[in-house]
Amino acid sequence: MKRSLMVAAALAAFVVPAASPLTALAQDQVLQPSRQRGEARQERRESRAESRTERTTPPAPRTEAPARPDRPQDRQERREQRRDDRQERRETRPDRPARPEVRQDRREDRQERREDRRDDRRERRQDRRDDRPNRPDRPQDRQDRREDRRDNRQERREDRRENRQDRREDRQERRQDRREYREFRQRFNGDNWRRDWQRRHGRDWWRNDRRWRGYSGLRIGFYFAPGYGYYNVPRNYWGQRWHVGEYLPSIFWRYSLDDWRTYGLGYPPEGTRWVLVDNNIYLIDQFDGYIIDVIYDAWSW
Repeated sequence: MKRSLMVAAALAAFVVPAASPLTALAQDQVLQPSRQRGEARQERRESRAESRTERTTPPAPRTEAPARPDRPQDRQERREQRRDDRQERRETRPDRPARPEVRQDRREDRQERREDRRDDRRERRQDRRDDRPNRPDRPQDRQDRREDRRDNRQERREDRRENRQDRREDRQERRQDRREYREFRQRFNGDNWRRDWQRRHGRDWWRNDRRWRGYSGLRIGFYFAPGYGYYNVPRNYWGQRWHVGEYLPSIFWRYSLDDWRTYGLGYPPEGTRWVLVDNNIYLIDQFDGYIIDVIYDAWSW
């Protein structure tokens, strides 16, 4: 026990003197910021006091400006000086002609230039007249023009008569065609053909036909024509049907059904043809596309 006490006392004797400088250093570090702030405050106070003393000092006395000469007298002198300068410049200038003479000369020059221009114009006109080809006398020219107009009127009248005659002949031909179309519709009926054909061959008769060999189903924007294959259809014609008395668009005229006997269709009148459009068959006039007869849904997809 005594030994342990002696050891502790010896350690305390060595540790306490060694730790005292460290504690003093720590205290100095803690107090140093407060000292710096105090010094900064003192400096600010001193600067404020100096600025106050500078403000309170009286300003330096002004020096009086030198007296200026009297203003009206000074203006008069400057005016006289300018007059003298003008007079000297006038004297030093070279002699010039009087203004009225200069104006008169200018007027004469202008008049001469105008006369020259007029002469030039006359000469150019004369040159153009000389260069022109010889023209017939005006009264005779007028007479010729009148005769030409009369001839033109006569020709237009003859053209109108011919056009009327052509229209009459066309009407007569169309009437004859319409009669043939009526006769065709009396001897052929599309509904009866579809009913009889499907009754004899069935609704899917086309599946085993060689003309439908390339058919693979419906395609958006395309039609299938037997013997021709798929072809593109404009968007405004897709899914559209035309009726008797209307005109079939010309893009479908090329898909004609030439072997109409195989299908048991009626003999088309002269100047007409059977045309395939989707699963419809149209009888049209091959000159203008007029629809004479229609067979809708000739086969079902």
